[in-house]
Amino acid sequence: MLKKLAASLGAFVMAFGVFFTSQAHAVANFGPASWRTEDGKYELTVNATSTERAIAIYVYDVWYVNYNNNYAKRPADLSGLSVRLCSASTGNCTAFKKFGQYYVNGYEGSVIFYNMIPETYYVDIVDSWPAYYFKGKISASRSEW
Repeated sequence: MLKKLAASLGAFVMAFGVFFTSQAHAVANFGPASWRTEDGKYELTVNATSTERAIAIYVYDVWYVNYNNNYAKRPADLSGLSVRLCSASTGNCTAFKKFGQYYVNGYEGSVIFYNMIPETYYVDIVDSWPAYYFKGKISASRSEW
């Protein structure tokens, strides 16, 4: 009986301490969604807030597809892809950024846009390969990095 009381009291103290001493660090996630370059559509909609002004874009399960024969293949790298964020209210866009590449589950890449003005943005991915389009999955997160 004493062990149960001590365990319950210990759990209560830990929960109480975590609740009142931890700082809130929120991360908002967007997606996942499918995307394709050269289809005339934005890939994802994200937003920045006054406290969370960094937006990270992640692409994964990336393929490039030949327009002539529809043959799809994984790229050796993501150097052919760039991304920008476009304001939903003004239409103004950031400069294009190349994806930094990392290998976790296949060929994946990420880009972080810092100090964004609080508002809604459309994610626009383009490729530089004229005979191909790229496709894959996308997700994003917003934080105060």
